[in-house]
Amino acid sequence: MDVVGTPSCYLAEWYLPELTEQSVEDLVGRLDAAAAVMTDQGTPVRLLVTLAVPTDEVLYGVFGADSSDIVSRTCHAAGAPHQRLSADIGTRIRQCHA
Repeated sequence: MDVVGTPSCYLAEWYLPELTEQSVEDLVGRLDAAAAVMTDQGTPVRLLVTLAVPTDEVLYGVFGADSSDIVSRTCHAAGAPHQRLSADIGTRIRQCHA
């Protein structure tokens, strides 16, 4: 059971043919907007990070929320239902250096 006030992390996956930088920007903008609306309505959710892999035609998004249902509702509200959602994932983000 989650500690009250401590959201879990969830990994959403989208398989998107012809994934481009612009299509990622568009989708992230819609997800951010949907998350803002849900949060304003009293259901906190945040898109924390996205990872695009154009050669595999996949986009991953890590959300912070109190339940997977909240993440699913956010994705649907953005017009981007996920193809897969993994619960209670761990994250470690390090800065990339080119």
